[in-house]
Amino acid sequence: MPLYQIALFLHIAGALGIIAALAIEWTGLSHLVRAATAEQVQEWSGITLVLRRLGPVSMVLLLVPGMYMAATGWRGTAWPWIGLAAMLFLPALGAPSGVRLGRVQRAAAGERGPLSGALRQQLRHPLYQASLRIRLAVLVGIVFLMTVKPGLGASLATIGVAALLGGLWSLPLTIRGGPPERAVSGA
Repeated sequence: MPLYQIALFLHIAGALGIIAALAIEWTGLSHLVRAATAEQVQEWSGITLVLRRLGPVSMVLLLVPGMYMAATGWRGTAWPWIGLAAMLFLPALGAPSGVRLGRVQRAAAGERGPLSGALRQQLRHPLYQASLRIRLAVLVGIVFLMTVKPGLGASLATIGVAALLGGLWSLPLTIRGGPPERAVSGA
């Protein structure tokens, strides 16, 4: 079996892992922002352990074979390198919300019962979902690059438009001040 095909398989497996990590993050976040008790925050915070493992492993599986394929099969084309740069930008986009959410989770870990107003407000900060929406939009832009394989200008425009659309998708959250408030049952 040619090395390129193995690299392609690993690259696609990494992409599936990244998509799974973002789906898990979306699910966990949707429950965290609606949590009414410290116990609910603690329960849904466990999902971040999965993300801390799945995200980096998936990123390595995506990037290492992707760089090999770009260097051996797509020499002289811009789109793989624009996709790589955009991929490396995704963790930077997620870091501020991850750090902020980690602080909230640690604060809730020592509490019991209903969340304080300050913690509820911090959990509802629009940064979390805005970060996720922009990262998802950029990821779709990267998939477009891998499918269409455009030149340099169109590759840059694709990622720019994807980031812009993600920002526009996030705008209602910013204006409204976060997701709608609903309590999560259970816990």
